[in-house]
Order: sequence, then structure tokens, then C-alpha cells
Amino acid sequence: MPKVNVSLPDDVLRDLDKAAGEAHTNRSAFLAQAVKHLIAELEEEKQMERRLQAAANIRKIAEELGPWDGTSEILKWRDSH
Repeated sequence: MPKVNVSLPDDVLRDLDKAAGEAHTNRSAFLAQAVKHLIAELEEEKQMERRLQAAANIRKIAEELGPWDGTSEILKWRDSH
């Protein structure tokens, strides 16, 4: 397993050691889990941003097209077949 060196302020290191102890694990395992959690959160934020952008694009298209009556469109299609 690769190793990395990380510099942390004293207060952050104290908090890390306390949290790792409370989780009954060591620094490395705690940091690995914390990094995985942060990466998952960042990915979720990216996905949310993509969903918000898609919704904005849909609203823009709807505004450009104007009002739409789905029932009327279905009836027109049905009557033409």
C-alpha cells in the first residue's frame, strides 16, 4: 500500500487523534475513510450541479417553445393514426 506524508497543524492533528480514538481506529484508517467520504460528497455535489443545470436547460427550452398541452397532442396523434 502506498504511503503519503501529510503536514497538519497541531490542533488538527489533536482533533484527528481524538476522532480516530473515538472511532476505535488509527490515523491512517480514519484519514482513508474521511477522504473516501469527502470524495463521495464532492461527486454528489457535481451530480447535483449537473441536475440543476439540466433542469435550467429544460426550463429554457420550455420557455422558448411556449405553452404545451400534452393531452391535445396525444389526441391529435391518435386521430391521425
